[in-house]
Amino acid sequence: MDEISGEPERSPEDQIIASFLKERSPTYRSLREISTIVWSDSRATAYFARERGSADNPGDEGRRKHYNLMRGIGDEMQRETGVLELQRPRPEVLDLCMAPGGYTASIRKYSRQANVSAITLPEDQGGLKILVPHGNRTQVEVLEADIIMFAAEFGVVEIPDNHPEASKFSNEKPFQKKLFDLVFCDGHVTRTRNRPSNCPPTELSRLECSQLVLAMQRIREGGTLIILLHGADVYHSVKLLEIFGHFSHIQVFKPVRGHTRKSSFYLVAKEMQPGRLAARAAVTQWKQNWKDATFPAPAEDEIDAHNETEALLKQVERKEDSSKLVENFGARLIQLGEPIWEIQEKALKALMERLEQGSAKPGMEKSAETSEECTTADPAVLTGLARDTDDSS
Repeated sequence: MDEISGEPERSPEDQIIASFLKERSPTYRSLREISTIVWSDSRATAYFARERGSADNPGDEGRRKHYNLMRGIGDEMQRETGVLELQRPRPEVLDLCMAPGGYTASIRKYSRQANVSAITLPEDQGGLKILVPHGNRTQVEVLEADIIMFAAEFGVVEIPDNHPEASKFSNEKPFQKKLFDLVFCDGHVTRTRNRPSNCPPTELSRLECSQLVLAMQRIREGGTLIILLHGADVYHSVKLLEIFGHFSHIQVFKPVRGHTRKSSFYLVAKEMQPGRLAARAAVTQWKQNWKDATFPAPAEDEIDAHNETEALLKQVERKEDSSKLVENFGARLIQLGEPIWEIQEKALKALMERLEQGSAKPGMEKSAETSEECTTADPAVLTGLARDTDDSS
């Protein structure tokens, strides 16, 4: 999205949540007001465009700043949640989409006896450079692989010959014999990621489902799962918060060191109970979501008509579910969301003040996201709503 002209269009299910929050949360109303100002300001548009350029070509210094920022966020996460100081002897940690490795470094700082297993996208496929020490005698084992391609993890044995990446799928189930005390799900699609032009445009959905399924099938009973989310006011994120509330103790964390202008935040799910029926049902659904996103129906007129009807029915279901969500989970959502919205509101106000003074300069220190994610604060996703979630540009 190159230009901003007013507030982005919301889906019907998102509108229900936003209306509920605007009526009941002054903090959320204030955030919406400043977000609208930023969306409509050409100086902010230009500012974020420069940031995207810097983030896509960071250089060695930029990569190091990004890595150190993640380590700093790890320190803040530990202060706020206490999740990085693990109590079991020789704890096991899984870091999904690990590069550059700031959170792995934080684990090694606070739990020196921990063994870290990690999966990260290879650099030659658009992944980030690994900066944390790993390999022999480091207690950090890294598998460089594309996490969305582990087909066997989702119960898929036969790959259609006409799939553009048929030869790249893997039957491997990485680290399946381990149970982990802590799992990071911190990945996001990068703009520099290398994909065939005829791949299905569902990268973000596949990546999220891949992380969730791998994590849920390896988390220890009583363990902790940390998930990067976007927008505590959108149906998708609110639904995940509600789902995890059925089989874990949930809290949220938004650092003040980074992520501040964006809607990004972390779901911290403690005391996980992956064996509960609700947890198993969620994994089954995420596996199906991965299959649907990876192997979409062929584009034929009759099938297209069927798919369109099915999509409309699903939208109706989401709208009805959104109404139930705010009725049953709305009070808890406000409790969780207000600290997030307050941090973002203050950051956006500070940016606009600097733009008014002509002193705002783009830089990764305050805008970097984490791991395999586009490291910018795109004004189009200031509240996690602005565009199709599969658009990582």
